[in-house]
Order: sequence, then C-alpha cells, then structure tokens
Amino acid sequence: MKLILAVLMICAAASPLCASAKSRMLLGINHDFVWTDDKDIPRLIQAMKDAHVQSVRIGIRWVTVEPERGKWNFDKVDRVVKQIREAKIDILCTLMSVPAWASGVDPKEVKGFWDCYAPKDMADWEEYVRRVVTRYKGDIHHWEIWNEENGEDFYKPVPDAKVYVSILKSSYATIKKTDPRATVVLGGLQMNGIIANPWSPVKVTDFLQRIYDAGGKPYFDVVNVHPYVLSTPNEGPAYCAKLVRGTVEVMRKNGDASKPLWITETGLPTNSTVNEQMQAEHLNGIYRELSSIPEVKALFWFELRDYPKAICGGEESMGIVATDGRRKPSFDAFEKLAR
Repeated sequence: MKLILAVLMICAAASPLCASAKSRMLLGINHDFVWTDDKDIPRLIQAMKDAHVQSVRIGIRWVTVEPERGKWNFDKVDRVVKQIREAKIDILCTLMSVPAWASGVDPKEVKGFWDCYAPKDMADWEEYVRRVVTRYKGDIHHWEIWNEENGEDFYKPVPDAKVYVSILKSSYATIKKTDPRATVVLGGLQMNGIIANPWSPVKVTDFLQRIYDAGGKPYFDVVNVHPYVLSTPNEGPAYCAKLVRGTVEVMRKNGDASKPLWITETGLPTNSTVNEQMQAEHLNGIYRELSSIPEVKALFWFELRDYPKAICGGEESMGIVATDGRRKPSFDAFEKLAR
C-alpha cells in the first residue's frame, strides 16, 4: 500500500517522465543550460522543441548558487528554468558540486574536479537541497542526487558507497519533506554500476550492490546508470543493452525490480573513426535495444549541443546540434524517435 501511495504521489505531477511508465520509453536530452550563454538559450530551446524533447537534464550546482557561505544567487537558474518550462519541456535536475568552503578542500591542491568532495557538514548540504527544491518545486519534480559517484573523476578522493548513501538519505528526506510529489533519482552510475569504465581510471566495481548493502534502497525512487559504449563490433547498442540487463539483475537480486530504471546519459562522439551518420545510427540502435528492456522507462541522450572547449573528453562532438547551430543527422534521428 505504501508503494502504491508513493507512486500515486509521484505521478500526481503529471510529468512526461511519469507518463512514460505507461507507454513507450521517454527520450530526453542533456544540456547544461546554466553554463550556457544567455544569447544561445532561446535557439537551443527551440531546437529541443523541434526535436520533440519531452525532458531535459540540467544541473543546479551548489557551487554555482552558493559559491560563498550564505551568498545565494539564483538569477541565471531562474532564467533557465523559466524559459524551459515556458517551452513545456520537463526538467530532470542533478544536485551536485560542493563549494570549497563546504568541503574544506583547496582547489589549488586538487587534481581534476575539486567540487566532487563530500561536504564536511551534512546540514550545509541539506540547506542547499532544501533551498533549491523549495524554489523550483512548482517547475521541477525529478531530482538526481550527484553524478557518477562510482567514478574517481566525479567522487573524490575515492568512491565510497557508504558516504554516498548518507548523502542520498539526507537528500531524500529533505526533498520529500519539501515536495512529497517529487521523484528522487539515484546518481547516474558510470557504465552499469557493476563493472568499471574501461577507458577511465575507475577502480570501484559492483557499486550498485554496495549501495544496497549500505542500506540505500529506501532512499531513491529510480535506479539510474550511464552505459556509454563505443561504436565497434565488440560493443555498440547490443552491448549497451547487455550492460543494462546486468543492472536489472542486481535490482532483482535486491528485491528492487519494481522501480523504474532510467538512463540519464549515453551518447557517442564523432571523430576520425565515427562520422555523423554513424552517430545517428548509434542513437537509433541504442533506443531500439533499450526499448526491449521493460524496466527502462527513460533515456536521456548526451548531448544537445557540441562543446568545442569541453572539459571532459568527447563532449566537444557529442551533440545532435553543432556549435554553429547546424542540426546533425543525429538530430533527425532523435526527432523521429521522439515524435
């Protein structure tokens, strides 16, 4: 009964993400609008509308809205959220990025992303979550907690399921108290949350099981993975589906198979060996393969637009829209699938 009531409360928001649970798999997109120049936002939102995007994954980073203790600034986020919602596009928001004052680290001393350390005081994190959810609960009902917490690049100094579950538990309680209708999404796990990413220095495996072992099961409504695969005979869309089925098996093993599984990131960069048509074919293949897995309810393609000065490898060419606004073959593929 509690589960039924929870589902009813979540779906009361009547968002496309809830609607997708009863119909076909939702196809969303990623784009970091808060980091996007204001002048480019209307054009990119129009591109999303033309592609029939139902939901976009954005981040509202703690380090952005409270760079110094007590100095809050939501001006840019307000503009972004307003424009997206005016376009009648749903929002999935990632909560992440701890400011240095809250983690106690010296950015100059850190190799890589210095905002990926856990907060020293969970009360500070809870205040951030509470403020953001309170401010946007009329517009955002889906909240993802952290990003790729099983990877050494996004969780420092090393991934730790027990610490992550403490963050997850705190976030869940704060979000549900602020907006009972809200959906809490597990931070997207690199690959399938079971095996390590073969092209990064990630050492932690079986992270999803470690989350369950640490008591995390009650504190998320949706399981979430990022199964990136290459476009090669040994990988490709079929291998992506194999990874996702592995995730489903872990969910079943832990009595959690009734929860939906979302893919909030997957994509493919174009380069000397992958042309734009191959990228489009990869998108079609990923959608086709994942649509065959009943537990998968949403797929968010990474990314809307190319980033020529990307800080993560591959992002400079993963978009369905080029930097100059040209719509790539993958845009047409996305539009046909989402129509």
